[in-house]
Amino acid sequence: MIKLNNMSEKTNPVSGFADTFLSKLKEQSFTIIVMVGIIWYQGRMMEERVSYWQKLYEEKEEYVKQTSKDDKQIMLDRIKYLQEQRDKYVEDAINELKTK
Repeated sequence: MIKLNNMSEKTNPVSGFADTFLSKLKEQSFTIIVMVGIIWYQGRMMEERVSYWQKLYEEKEEYVKQTSKDDKQIMLDRIKYLQEQRDKYVEDAINELKTK
């Protein structure tokens, strides 16, 4: 007779699982909400960090380009000055030879 009672008390395993799942979900709903909030917050912080580093990278690249451009201009001016000095020296040397 006991065996019959056990057989008649069988429940659908899917229904039992769903009931257990929903009951645990109700118990843990606050924890789940807090965890979702933490994940969202971490995502926002990561986005802010990425945008901050992207901004720094772009500023660095702009600085490097500007510095390279300035250095190039300084070198061109220096080359021009040295060529003028060379030409002046050559002219002075030629004029000195002509006067001798």
